[in-house]
Amino acid sequence: MTTDTTPRTITTQRVHWDLDYDVHLGRTWGRFMQGLTDKQILANSCPECSRVFVPPQAYCESCFVATDQWQELPPEGEVEVFTVAWHGFRGGPKPPYAIAGIRLDGASTLLMHYVSGLDLSDPAAVAEQLPPGTRVRAVWAEERTGQILDIAHFEQI
Repeated sequence: MTTDTTPRTITTQRVHWDLDYDVHLGRTWGRFMQGLTDKQILANSCPECSRVFVPPQAYCESCFVATDQWQELPPEGEVEVFTVAWHGFRGGPKPPYAIAGIRLDGASTLLMHYVSGLDLSDPAAVAEQLPPGTRVRAVWAEERTGQILDIAHFEQI
């Protein structure tokens, strides 16, 4: 048996990239984002299984068919799940903040978004403020530019 006495070399290195880039939204997400500028939450549905997608999808993940039937959903729904971010990241909101999976009325899928109006000072008490089934509604940004933050956040009804 031999013992390796070769000095170890560094195998990782911290790298920081500060990138600005444009993302092509495509027809489906482009229509969704355009709707947000008009205070509309647009969803599409599968012609085979009738699932309603928000955010919209170009194809149904179950039936593999185009989802080209569009409808406007109300800006209200129920929280199904949430988490609180206690640590921030560059370009993000100041922590702590809550993010919830919201099933908008009429939707089959969840829309992830910020929920405001919670007392986040006591981590143990947060779950009591936002139990599953809590009704919330979208609060629109004053200036809308075709981005998901055209919905500034959701608040409890």
